[in-house]
Amino acid sequence: MSDRLRGLILDFDGTIADTERFGHRVSYNLAFAELGLDWSWDEELYGALLSVAGGKERLLHYLTQYRPRLRDDAIADGLIEKIYRAKVGHFARMASAIPFRPGLLRLVQEAHAAGIAVAIATTGSKAGVEAVLRQHEKLPAMIAVIAGNEEVGRKKPAPDVYLWALDRLGLAADDCVAVEDSSIGLRAALAARLMTVVTFSDYTAKEDFTGACAVLSHLGERDKPAQCLRGAKPMNGIVDLAFLQTCLSTSRVP
Repeated sequence: MSDRLRGLILDFDGTIADTERFGHRVSYNLAFAELGLDWSWDEELYGALLSVAGGKERLLHYLTQYRPRLRDDAIADGLIEKIYRAKVGHFARMASAIPFRPGLLRLVQEAHAAGIAVAIATTGSKAGVEAVLRQHEKLPAMIAVIAGNEEVGRKKPAPDVYLWALDRLGLAADDCVAVEDSSIGLRAALAARLMTVVTFSDYTAKEDFTGACAVLSHLGERDKPAQCLRGAKPMNGIVDLAFLQTCLSTSRVP
């Protein structure tokens, strides 16, 4: 069992950037319009749909719960795949305009400079991750591993994507800290035995984050310190390597 931080594994949607609100939801609505569907996902409905991980799974859930009469025909016609492909295209075109969450770039730069491996573990697609990362010319090179939905059969809350990332990094869970924004993601990280810090979003603020080392509004900047909802409090409201090391050294996943 190591007490030294060697790896940082980040969730993507809602953690690296507020992609759910400013990217995915908008992209789904554009895809619906493109395909001539009169569907519209407002923020309240989309917040409810986020309880289901994965884009295609979310679409199936929506059809089952909100459009049951269309469900079987939609599946037979391949409508879910058509919507998802259109949505991915729209997301890729708007990705570079979605800003990183506070403290994200700072923390990744600190980790990279210190020789700490940085990975991304997400239920989203690798292409979508790369599209957002490219808005900063040096950021993609700082990410050692991107574990997307293409790599595993089971999505969060199953731990598979985290286990895949750990395997590619060549690190044990005891060497790493995860950063998540949702209860689904937290459960996946904890199932992989990763100490986890949560930076909640507007969509996830009221979720159950039992087991997290800390629950924070974001990672923090000098001019915008993070607010701590519960758990460990970072000094000056800034999540840095020293804070993550403290989380790793003082808390263990049972």
